[in-house]
Amino acid sequence: MPRLLLPLLALLLCLTAHAAEFDAPKFGLKVNLPDDWPIAVREKNDRVFVALIPQDDPDRPGVVACELGLAPESLDEYRTRIDTNAANGGKPGGKLVRNEVIDAPKSKSKRLETIWEFRPGGKLWHERSVRVIANRQLYTFILNVDDATYAKVKPVFEALLDSVVFTPPNTGADRIDEAKNRWHQREFQFAIDLPKDWAPALAPDEIALFYANGPSHGIWADNVLVLAHPKRNLDLVEVRAFLPDALRKEDPNCEVLSCAVIKQGETDALETIVRTKRGPFSMTILERRFSGNRFDYEMKYTIESKRFDPLAPSLRQSLNSFSETPGEVAAPVGKAA
Repeated sequence: MPRLLLPLLALLLCLTAHAAEFDAPKFGLKVNLPDDWPIAVREKNDRVFVALIPQDDPDRPGVVACELGLAPESLDEYRTRIDTNAANGGKPGGKLVRNEVIDAPKSKSKRLETIWEFRPGGKLWHERSVRVIANRQLYTFILNVDDATYAKVKPVFEALLDSVVFTPPNTGADRIDEAKNRWHQREFQFAIDLPKDWAPALAPDEIALFYANGPSHGIWADNVLVLAHPKRNLDLVEVRAFLPDALRKEDPNCEVLSCAVIKQGETDALETIVRTKRGPFSMTILERRFSGNRFDYEMKYTIESKRFDPLAPSLRQSLNSFSETPGEVAAPVGKAA
């Protein structure tokens, strides 16, 4: 064996010996984390994990993390967004030193490497983010450490990235009719038809019982979510009277286009259409509130405004398709908005 390979082999064996598998099947991820990087946050909201990295200053440990988001149309779209944000001021006190889509030979995929430098109190820190698209989700692996630690942990971080195994995340829903694109939510026992080419994804917020999105357009994907409240005497006429003002108070820039009680099959529903802003995008939100046998529900389609009118018939068809299915369910504790 060539002499120069021996130190590298020893390092790899050391990394392997002191790493333990972290398995997050709900998030569709397995990864090896070093034993001496204790996990501080595990599978909470959009964070798959946050682990601490020991540094010279015990009061300021470094961090390695993985965050989950919705996949953009391409990593180049996300790279362009980061470049634009950096040109407009970027992160306060930060300097963008690298932002490049590269090949990841071991995984035979692309990844977006982004590196920022910060100098809090005059001390250099590095923030390296590696973004990968898998199973319609965007995984962002983040390393944030001081300069003295950065060189030491770079090979450990690389080994962590090489160890990643992606599997389809557990969205809590199964497709039960391919022709209708109908999906069944297992835990809360309801079903809904989705528009063509839409599918469930992991919700960005734990309050959603169900979340799905359509094809990505740039960095945005139109989406739908289902929320639930404990059943009460839901007076839709009364809600209609105060809801527009409540929405304007919450978002002064929103425009309430309509708010009316309609029929949803044999059920009454309050349908509201609102136009507002999400960052640089104009969004139109089609929302329905109605009572089921188990819960009071809210269903919200959020669509980029320029696509709303052509999609509106299929969105309403989807909303009309909602039905509860037989089975025992738990109360959605902590899941109501």
